[in-house]
Amino acid sequence: MIDNDIEYWKKYGSGLFPSIVINNSTYRGQLETQAVFNAICAGFKSAPRICHGILHTYDIEKNIEVGIVYMDDGYRMRHVIGICVVFSLLLIIGLCFYRRHAKREMRQTLNTQIETAVNHYVSLSQKEESSDKRNEA
Repeated sequence: MIDNDIEYWKKYGSGLFPSIVINNSTYRGQLETQAVFNAICAGFKSAPRICHGILHTYDIEKNIEVGIVYMDDGYRMRHVIGICVVFSLLLIIGLCFYRRHAKREMRQTLNTQIETAVNHYVSLSQKEESSDKRNEA
């Protein structure tokens, strides 16, 4: 394994630090972020989207130092708006179903209460009639 590393260092000359091998070319010395990205992206016949997004920024060094590198992953404002619209529609549909369920439940509760009150009234009126009949007799 060490022999392989020594052979690799002899071939590419990457025994000096800092150095990096990109596309069989060794880059040594003070490595700049922009130069490394350019070298990596230059190895592609058609550069991926990430190369276009990162290499066209002016302040890439600062963004990488801070740990923030924004990549174009395909989300656009129309996607965000579409997701918001879909969630809003789902919320409205859910509220309509809940309202319908609540009305049905309220109607059943109200009918039960009315039926109980009517039965109570009927039983009271029957008691009064029977007591009136007793008083007449």
